[in-house]
Amino acid sequence: MIYHKNITEIKENRIETNDAKGVSITTLVDEDQGAKNFFMRIMKIEKEGFSPYHRHEWEHENFILKGEGFLKTEKGKISVKKGDVIYIPPNELHSYINTGNEELEVMCIIPSML
Repeated sequence: MIYHKNITEIKENRIETNDAKGVSITTLVDEDQGAKNFFMRIMKIEKEGFSPYHRHEWEHENFILKGEGFLKTEKGKISVKKGDVIYIPPNELHSYINTGNEELEVMCIIPSML
């Protein structure tokens, strides 16, 4: 069955941890909508905010929808901005840091087998 909904109808969840600041995630598609292979999320990071510096066993694909900042990695910082496509391999340490003047908005695709 086809699933269709406007993002304004989907709950945004604030991430409340010591290693993140000003981050929320909206899960657009997951098993609740029948997805069997991939989940789609939007992560928003407020001005001067950052996501946790972490790693995991799965790959994920990111697309910068809005804003600018850095992707912090073990090898240094990578500048990111609206329109950029990022592939993060499994087990790579990473964190997004918003250094721009507006919200940093990232679409994230991850495998469903978590």
